[in-house]
Order: sequence, then C-alpha cells, then structure tokens
Amino acid sequence: MTFKSGKFHFTQKFDEAKINNLLVRAIVLNETVVDLPVLPELSVRLEPDIMYSSISGTAMIEGNAIIEEDVKKIAEGEDLDHYTQKDKKEVENLIKAYAWLAKIEPLGTPFVLTEKGIKEVHSIITSDVVYDSNMPGMYRNVKVYVGDKAHGGSYTPPKILSDIKTLMAAFVDWINSEEILSLNPFIRAALAHYHLCLIHPFADGNGRTARMIEAFLLQSAKIKYVPKKISDFYYRNVDDYYIAFSKSIKNKKDVTPFVEFVLTGAIESLEGIKKSIIYSIRKFSLRDFYAFEVKNKKITRRQFELLLLLLDNPIEISLKDLFEKRPFSLVYNKVTTQTARRDLKNLININILNTTGNNKYFLNFRALG
Repeated sequence: MTFKSGKFHFTQKFDEAKINNLLVRAIVLNETVVDLPVLPELSVRLEPDIMYSSISGTAMIEGNAIIEEDVKKIAEGEDLDHYTQKDKKEVENLIKAYAWLAKIEPLGTPFVLTEKGIKEVHSIITSDVVYDSNMPGMYRNVKVYVGDKAHGGSYTPPKILSDIKTLMAAFVDWINSEEILSLNPFIRAALAHYHLCLIHPFADGNGRTARMIEAFLLQSAKIKYVPKKISDFYYRNVDDYYIAFSKSIKNKKDVTPFVEFVLTGAIESLEGIKKSIIYSIRKFSLRDFYAFEVKNKKITRRQFELLLLLLDNPIEISLKDLFEKRPFSLVYNKVTTQTARRDLKNLININILNTTGNNKYFLNFRALG
C-alpha cells in the first residue's frame, strides 16, 4: 500500500498453458547453444556484433538515432559529428554498461539484486546526459507518465519519492525471495524487467536500466548471448513491447502478456545464434570436405577454388557470372565456356552445388547431411 498511489501488486502469476511451452523451448535452445562449439572466426565477431546491435536497439527504443554500424564506430573512438552530443553520450554510457555486464560471471546461485546495484546501473546509463529532473542513480521526486494511446494506453507510475522508496525496498525483497528465486531465470528476469518499469523509479532512463537489470539476471544464470541480444528484438518489435506492458498493467495480477513477449524474444534470439553457429560449423566442415574431394580427384583445383569463393560469398551465380563477376572471374578468366559449364555440371552431379532451374547455381550447405 502506497501513500498516494494506492495498492501496488508484485505478481508472478501467469497462464501456464501459454508460458510453459515457450519456457521449455527457451531452456532447450539455450542448452543447445551452450553445447555448440564456436569456431574462432565466428567467436571474434559474434559477441561484439550482438553488443552493437543491442546497444543500438535499447537506445533507439528511447528515441536515440544512432544505428548499429555507428555504435561500433563510437566504441572504437570515432567522433561522429552528424549525431547530437546527447545521443552519442547515451551510446557511450551504454557501451560502459555492457562492458560491466560482460564481467559478470555465471553463478552457481541466483544473482541477488540490490537497490545499490540498480542505482549504479542507472548512474552509468544516464551520467553526463541532461534529462529533465533526472539525477543519475537517484530516485525521482517528480510525476511522470508512461505509454500512449497508440500502444495500449498510458500509465501513471507512483508519484512521490516516499512511495518509490517503499516500493523499491519491497521490490528487491520480493525479487530475491525464495519464491521468486525458485523460478526459472528467464521468468525471474522478465518479472524484474516488468516491475522495475512499473515502479519507474527514476526521472529518465528507466527502460534502459530495466533491460540492463534483466540482462544481468540472465547472464548470471548461464544463459548465453540472450542477455545482450534480446534488446535488439525489443526494438524490432517495439510496438508489441509496449502493448505487452499495457496488457499486463490492465491485467493487474497477471503478467502473461509481458512474460510471453520476453520468452518469444529469447527464443528468437537463441534461434538466430544457433543458426549462426551451425552455419559457421558447416562452412568449416565443407571447406575440409572440398579439400578431401580434391585429394580423391572428384573435383579439380579450379572447382575447389570456386567452392571456396562461394563459401565466402554465398550467392546464386550463373555461367555468365563466372566470367564477368569478381571474384569468380579471377578463377575463370582463362577458361572456355564449355569447361566452365562442365565444372558446374560435375559439382551438381556430386551434390555439392544445387540449381534453381533457371540457370542459377548455389552451394548445397547440406552436402554432408
């Protein structure tokens, strides 16, 4: 019970029929991704690429204009004059926050959330950026409004500092309670994200702080990649993100819409990572397989070079492309059309290439099954 806002509900109630199937899929996918070997060529770019897209996503949700490619440039120290100082500083702060996230080691026990930790995250995210009435790491003492009619309606969070202090103390007690700690980490992280946004304890930066706290809880629970990647899903589905909040707020004691949305994002994120890792493994395996086929004289050295080019440039090509499109023309510039056609035919016959039927050819990435 608050002084000015009446009753505030902390709830973990959800529709098990809707949520449990999604939760099982997320758990199985995470276990699969954890067990997949990540090859060095993928490892050096996978984590940074995920981080840049997620930083851009979580910032763009709040109106920041900086795209993923430029987040990388800012991370590398480049000053981009075509963005506002405010947008650039927000991204620099998020880069610091994600660097802090990367240092969190998976724990054998659940991550204990504290008010101090939440305030530290907020301080990093909003430091040296001017927002109306916002003080980094300090709870607000002003009235704020959340949402709009286009996204399911507006919501007025608790209005006064004394209520916010009461609710934040209750929030950390609740999120660290035995009942909530016993939940699956995906569920606990979603509940933390939702309720922190519901309290809206700061004058600005609440969404970014809540998404980062969610990431902390996921990272500490041995969930790979999702902590950094899921904010990109939120941005790409930003209308559904806000609608999930609004529906859950209207339900009062049932958070099914928001938990369902978070799990859908986790599943999509893990599916994408799994696909990237398997693709990398297939490329490595196929490269070794092609070398084996050269050794067994099933393909020529020229055909081998063509296949390597297609591995690095997985596109559809025509016979004409072999002579006119780089880098393929470098291999076929001294070869007759008849020889090139014979190469393509041979690679199709041994199931290494596929054809679209309209004189286009592409790699069979399932040549090994």
